[in-house]
Amino acid sequence: MTWSSLIVYVDDEADCPARLKEACSLARAFGGEGGARLIGVSGCAPETPMADAYGAGILLGEVMAAQKERAESALKAAETRFRAAATAVGVACEWRGDVGDPTELATRHARAGDVLIVGRDAGGASAWRAPHPADLAMRAGRPVIVLPPNPVRSMVGAPALLAWTDTRESRLAAAAALPLLKRAAGVKVVELCDPEDVDGARLRTQDVVRWLAGHGVAAESDARAHDDRPAARRLIDGAEEMQAGLMIAGAWGHARMRQWIFGGVTQSLLIEAPVALMLAH
Repeated sequence: MTWSSLIVYVDDEADCPARLKEACSLARAFGGEGGARLIGVSGCAPETPMADAYGAGILLGEVMAAQKERAESALKAAETRFRAAATAVGVACEWRGDVGDPTELATRHARAGDVLIVGRDAGGASAWRAPHPADLAMRAGRPVIVLPPNPVRSMVGAPALLAWTDTRESRLAAAAALPLLKRAAGVKVVELCDPEDVDGARLRTQDVVRWLAGHGVAAESDARAHDDRPAARRLIDGAEEMQAGLMIAGAWGHARMRQWIFGGVTQSLLIEAPVALMLAH
C-alpha cells in the first residue's frame, strides 16, 4: 500500500513555506523515482463588503470586481510559490486554484489525491483564504494531515503515535495511515482508559499491534490509565516521550450551523499538537 498523489493546500499564511517543504518531503518518500505527484490546491473567495443598498450600493459591483481581482492575484502568487518549492526538489506537480470557498474547493479536489495536507486553523487565517480542517476531515472522504505552524520535527521517517479508541473512526484512521506507518521509525499504539480497564485496553491495543504486523508494521502496545491530566495532553506527552513526528487519531464530531465541530480530545489535539496530526473520518 502506498500513496501516488498528495494534495497540499497553499495560501499566503506565514506557515505555508514550512508546509510546502514538508509536503515535498512526503511526496519524495512515496512513489517510484521522483516520488509521488504533488497537487497544489488554493482557493480565495472575495469577501462580500457591507453596503447600504440605497447609498453606497451603487458601488457594490465595482468593489466586488476589485475583490475578485485581488483574489486572482493571490492565487497566482500561491501558484508561483508552490511550483518553485516543488521544482526545487524535483517533485512532479500540478496546480489547481480557483476563486471560491477554500474548504469547498479542497473538498472537491480531494478526489484527486490519497491524502490532504493543510495548515492548522488557529483562528488567524481568514475563512476566505484557508480551509477549515474540521470541515475538511469530516467531509473530504480522505485522511487529512494538519500541520502546526512550526512542527518540532518532520513526520517523514520519524516515530508515530496512533491514538487508539475502540471505535470506527480509530479503525479508519489506522487503515488510512498504513502508508506512513510503514515508513515510520517506530510506532506506538496508545489507549487511555479507566484504571479498572487497563487489562482490556492492553488486549485491544495488542490486537491492533498484531494487525499492523500483518501489514509489515512493527508496533508497540501501550495501555495507560487516566490521570489528572486531560487526555489530549497525555497523548501529546506520550508523543514527545518517543520523539514522534506524527500523531494519528480518528476524527469525530457533529455539524453545527453548516460547520463540523470536533469532540473535545480531537479539538485539543488539533490546537495543541506540536507535530503533524493525521485525522480520518
